[in-house]
Amino acid sequence: MRVLFVGGGTGGHLTPATGLAEELRARGHRTRFLCNGRGVEQAYFQAGDEAQSLGIDDSKLPRPADLIRAMLRVRREARQFVPDIVVALGGAGSTAALAVPGRAPLIALEGNFVVGRSVKLLDRFARFTLTLFPETAAQLRRGRCIGPIGRSALAAIDREQARAAFGLAPDRAVLLVMGGSQGAQDLNRAAARLAPELAALGVQLLAVAGPGKEVELREACRRAGLSAAVLDHCHDMGAAYSAADFVLCRGGAATMAELWLHRLPAAVAPFPYHKDKQQEHNARALIPGVRLVDPRDPGDDAQILEPLADPLVRRRMAAYLEQVAPADGQRSAADLLEEIAVAKA
Repeated sequence: MRVLFVGGGTGGHLTPATGLAEELRARGHRTRFLCNGRGVEQAYFQAGDEAQSLGIDDSKLPRPADLIRAMLRVRREARQFVPDIVVALGGAGSTAALAVPGRAPLIALEGNFVVGRSVKLLDRFARFTLTLFPETAAQLRRGRCIGPIGRSALAAIDREQARAAFGLAPDRAVLLVMGGSQGAQDLNRAAARLAPELAALGVQLLAVAGPGKEVELREACRRAGLSAAVLDHCHDMGAAYSAADFVLCRGGAATMAELWLHRLPAAVAPFPYHKDKQQEHNARALIPGVRLVDPRDPGDDAQILEPLADPLVRRRMAAYLEQVAPADGQRSAADLLEEIAVAKA
């Protein structure tokens, strides 16, 4: 089976898609990605992966012109690749999947709780739209909840081994702070503000601060005497999640899926400038397994500190995530694509 993936741009689009592709390749199928062209996308692929840029996010052309050019590129590549199934990742770039000639069935992915405009369009033509949340599937004509889709880079490992990898003690709680691939200065500053209280609680900090954003936080940890590993980026997020007891993070689709897979309680600080409050809706779907906070407001610090001070609070939050979590959707999504391909044949 040949599966063509179209779109990208963010972890929310690429994480489930690369996890699904990983499972398909393990079964002997062939995959190819046509991505938006954003630099961060390269972190999701390994040497030898068939991944090419559509030149959308690195272009200076107006967006409509970019999309027309991308559709022409998708059409040309699809004629050469001859896919049995096309998977659209969500986001504006994925609408170029509609340019694939022939009758290859279309599958759309939607990781956010609120359906994006592009996925609403794709859902009209898709055989199925696979979602993270059951409520999202109910909003769509062809929605099917598949749950979070894992990938090998996110696999859990032994906690003591994970902490040792970051130079952290095995027997003290760990707060993981992360703001996505580029980091989030609001979260870094909140961690710096909390450093003295974290040190007093005996908590350790593991922070993925973002490129060029780690210096200020490292200095705050040093002044507070806080045991910390502050990184500009992290290639092994499976180890980071395995090391953590509690997380302070944004509410992107990929992050929420990964918290769910690892059953990790969290304080979620949604990106405040989305018009549709997408990240806030993602986080609300997992309350009380997560808490909503504003990292710019010191009044919310107790929402972060209480679970770190009380293991019982953390256990209750994690138990809720376990209770409502579906199984890892990686295998069931691959099973569905195989069923569709067989029916088509």
